Amino acid sequence: MQCNRENLKRALRANLQWFIESGVMLPPDGLWGVAERVVLTKNNDALDKIYTSFPVWTKFAEHTVIEQRRADCNFQAALLFLMASEIFHCDQHRKVAENLLEFLYFRSGLLNRYPKDPDLTGTWLFSNIRTTTWYDDNSWNSALSLLIAGQYPELDEKFDLKQWGLTLADNLAKPLSGPLNEPPKSQWSGHITLPHWGSLMCMALAHAYAVEPRPEYRAAIENYHDHLEENRETFIASEMAYAMLGSSCCYGVFREPRFEQLARYFADRLMHRMDPVTGNLPAEHHESPVGPHLVDTIYTINWATLGFQNLYAVTGHPPYHDAFERLAQLLLKIQDQSEEKHLRGCWRGLYDLDAGAWGGGDCYEGGANSIYTGWTNAPIAFSFAFELLGSSLSQGTIKAELEKPLESCTPARASL
Repeated sequence: MQCNRENLKRALRANLQWFIESGVMLPPDGLWGVAERVVLTKNNDALDKIYTSFPVWTKFAEHTVIEQRRADCNFQAALLFLMASEIFHCDQHRKVAENLLEFLYFRSGLLNRYPKDPDLTGTWLFSNIRTTTWYDDNSWNSALSLLIAGQYPELDEKFDLKQWGLTLADNLAKPLSGPLNEPPKSQWSGHITLPHWGSLMCMALAHAYAVEPRPEYRAAIENYHDHLEENRETFIASEMAYAMLGSSCCYGVFREPRFEQLARYFADRLMHRMDPVTGNLPAEHHESPVGPHLVDTIYTINWATLGFQNLYAVTGHPPYHDAFERLAQLLLKIQDQSEEKHLRGCWRGLYDLDAGAWGGGDCYEGGANSIYTGWTNAPIAFSFAFELLGSSLSQGTIKAELEKPLESCTPARASL
């Protein structure tokens, strides 16, 4: 399928419809947040571990909604619906986004406003049933709260997005400022030597520096990029996608050659590894089944698509837009066309190119039968939305064609 504006809009509409109709938001206006994922239960070898690891769910005949509310999933979905409100001039989408933010700040209890440990101030718990504090999730929480604050001052005034985003950035900078192989302090979790964590932290700190140019943000980013330069040949495809995304965000803010060079290094290596026919990048992440024929939308293709879109936006180098389009074409081709409401318009976690169908196996946090709201569906959809708006993760939700006021809209059932 061609990667043109109409196809991107069609895919975006279908994905928004999936969020609204699939049951991941009850009620469907986002008032009580968005669930982590849909899990398909038939022939799912990881099901028992999923249930024991995430013991809050609603069961249906052929699927289960994993009901835990994660802050990062809700921030990503909120950004998606804000962007959709601009693209489609739809006040219902804007209301869903605001409801999701109200859930996060007013109802979820996930924000550490006054913790005993000051290093956790402004952090968000992993979910409403898990108190772990993860570096990667909190990087998204900081970056997106700051991005939304910059574009929507009325939402910043209501939720103190900038204040909490910067407070969180202060505490994300600390572990990147010294030796990176030290174990996490306090209740922090994650292996920051890997870009999955460390490059996302740099992404958040770049957004923070753009708002408040504090030297500690810059120092932490510089320190981590020293590590990336020293280890740049050691990363799998998934980690290179994270590294490209983080370094391109840093270049978008600092405009320094080292950040551009590193982002382009990882981008070029990824392009070299793209399948010449399908454009796929190999699934290599340890939390998902692996193989060159598997399209991993939880840990690899999703971030590579967003990363290439952002890298082109900040460098203007055409090959990176070509890479984005190749990945977008692949995602357009495999977007779920099933009739069931819990499937239609989504991207599942793993697609088997050899079989020409969703499949390839399951892990308890990855694989074909896990359909994530954040990490998979929202980031893929908002990478398309950034493209439609002529913007990027570094530039924010620039309101280009948006003189038209928001109108009441009832999304029609999308055709794929």
